[in-house]
Amino acid sequence: MKTADLIKKIEETAILCGAATWDNCGIQVPSPKNDVQKVALALDPTQETIKQAIAHGADFVLTHHPLVMKPRYMNKLDAHFSIVSALIKYDMCLYSAHTSLDANPEGPAGWLARTLELQNCKLLGSSCTFEPEAVAFSTKHNIAEKITAWEKHPHIHSVRSVEQLINVTYNKEHRAAVLALLAADLDELPIFIPSSPDADSKSLGFGTIGTLPKPVSFGIFAEQLASVVNRDYWVKSGPVPETVKTVAYCTGSGSDFAPKAFAMGADVFITGDVKYHAALDTTGCILDVGHFSLEEEMMRQFALQLASELKDLEIFFLPAQDPMRLIGPFAE
Repeated sequence: MKTADLIKKIEETAILCGAATWDNCGIQVPSPKNDVQKVALALDPTQETIKQAIAHGADFVLTHHPLVMKPRYMNKLDAHFSIVSALIKYDMCLYSAHTSLDANPEGPAGWLARTLELQNCKLLGSSCTFEPEAVAFSTKHNIAEKITAWEKHPHIHSVRSVEQLINVTYNKEHRAAVLALLAADLDELPIFIPSSPDADSKSLGFGTIGTLPKPVSFGIFAEQLASVVNRDYWVKSGPVPETVKTVAYCTGSGSDFAPKAFAMGADVFITGDVKYHAALDTTGCILDVGHFSLEEEMMRQFALQLASELKDLEIFFLPAQDPMRLIGPFAE
């Protein structure tokens, strides 16, 4: 399979316009290979992950977390240097589907909602609205007119500049070239726009809230949650409700969404990282079940999804170990 086609398939689920503005989604380390046969998925691009990917003969490594958030020099013989040099040596492409994956509740990020059978689900925070079916055209007049037409479309809320339009429209590796073409004032620049004002739009964003099929006691809910979240301990903050009907959650470091979740009627809010002041100030029950446990399962399910959709590729998941461990006389 062509590398570009694989990336296109990944981005059908990990949709770039949904990513947070501070994030670094997309290609982390490119490869001169144009064809892919084996794809490794993992949560983190650690030395151990890359070592395992090499052992499996992977051509392409897809991780959730980026290698780095900001560009950095290769001026130290550290873990970053080892990872990049190994990827280059073995011609492996590294791609990150981070908040672009988190923001699509219909993809693997929604695994907990589906497992708990949450109903009437809504987003806690919206990041982008886009048209699943769009058509391409080439500008023949002033591109500013096309930008204005895009911005006025009733279903588009995330585009506020030419640069942002390029970010939403093009894969990361193509953006610099497209911006250069734009700067050159060429009159043949392909842009994707909605096929019609009546086309179905789709919202992307972070965090989910929904209702259980029926109310249960907190104890029963905790047992249900423990059966699907693979972690030996949780951290609880705030008052424990007698019954649980409405459940909200956000994978990763999502405690900032807790106030919004409780304002929307959540009885419990589940996330992966809770800071001290978020715990201190909460008005509802927060369950910190671990960053790793929520996102490791998300990537495992992404591997299963891609394997079912891309039969001509060998796709495998590389499990890891939670770096957060309980220690002390009470720990095993």
